[in-house]
Amino acid sequence: MTEMTKQRLVFLSNIAAPYQVKFCESLQTHFDAEFWFYERLTDRRPAWWKVPLGSRCRVMRHTIYSRRTNYFSFDVLTQLIRFRPDVLLLAGFTPFHAIILHIAKWFGIRVVVMSEPIRNVTSEDCGESVLLSKADAPRKTNGIYRLFKRADLLFGMGNVARKQFIEEFGFLERQVVSVPYPIDIEAHMQHPLRQKRRGDPIRLLFANRLIERYQPLVALEAYSRLKEEYPHLSLSMNQEGHLAEACRRYIEDHDVQDVTFLDDIQSWEDLHRVYHTSDILVLPATYSNGNLTIIEACASGMGIVVSHEVDNVDRHLHEGINCYKCEPTASALAAQVRRYVDDPERLTDHGRLSKQYVSHRLNENTAKVYADLVQPLTRKGDAHHAEAHVARRGDASNPRHPKSKRTGDFHNPL
Repeated sequence: MTEMTKQRLVFLSNIAAPYQVKFCESLQTHFDAEFWFYERLTDRRPAWWKVPLGSRCRVMRHTIYSRRTNYFSFDVLTQLIRFRPDVLLLAGFTPFHAIILHIAKWFGIRVVVMSEPIRNVTSEDCGESVLLSKADAPRKTNGIYRLFKRADLLFGMGNVARKQFIEEFGFLERQVVSVPYPIDIEAHMQHPLRQKRRGDPIRLLFANRLIERYQPLVALEAYSRLKEEYPHLSLSMNQEGHLAEACRRYIEDHDVQDVTFLDDIQSWEDLHRVYHTSDILVLPATYSNGNLTIIEACASGMGIVVSHEVDNVDRHLHEGINCYKCEPTASALAAQVRRYVDDPERLTDHGRLSKQYVSHRLNENTAKVYADLVQPLTRKGDAHHAEAHVARRGDASNPRHPKSKRTGDFHNPL
């Protein structure tokens, strides 16, 4: 598509996450794209998440946030008039996005709504894994459908989300597709495979925030047990999250040795080096929609131990082939980590396969998937192409996606 005929696309999201800013650059191959954010950062994210926005990303003025209404900013309307997009991607089923959807449709803009699965919880950090359902919350699920039924497409972040949007919210099957979430793994893919012998130093990594559903205290307990048997182990942990102080108390009370917190990261570009210097990712989560940390670890070539409660990893995690899985308990986690420590050559074998399994998540490939789905929405005589694709496949992250140049493996798609 030439520069003059590129469709204008806007992505509207909460905060300027670095991987979204980078994805905006990749989309320029296919679109004249701008990414708009309600806030640059929130206090839930570290200062080093702040990256240069460039000329294609901007933060909305006069943004207001409340727990009841989520974000809204009337600057969005001003920017829509300025940029006049052909397609608008809205991140999340929020009240303001419902308003923007109807305004955009009135102006002839095609609208895509994207979201992770919606849990029936009081806060994001809650450890419960129960998803919002029409049986438990009929008014809320019906409300989501009524407010967003005019969307041209819905992007579910994984098949769990797609299934929920269809079966619980009532959206048409031809309207919903599972798509991959943008992620910045280009530098990780350049990391060498781990070459370890029995007794060599091995570093575990707890990369996720220290919150209830990721269970950092369980990871600490498992590590403490392993450390007594394997003194050559060490552990690096994220320092963000409301359980940070509890983790520090556990380390002090139990005299746990060789634990460091990731408090020396200066910029987003430093993050991949954390993976480069680590060997095994651990995540004993009680709920996860498939954290980006897992894909980052795969791209880096690390060993991986995660709980069975982590969703949407079927595409890139295959138990006993490139990872180990466990129940979200300290004893189960320790048992699976021990398999790597006792036979460290598995780190090399698993890492080699993991890099292959996530190569489709490079930004240029994800951008191509989005383009294949979004561009037909505004083409004359081809407006139903994307819906037809969804009806045939339902999963645009599939390596056999007809317009994707990616090669896949025989495993189930994400």
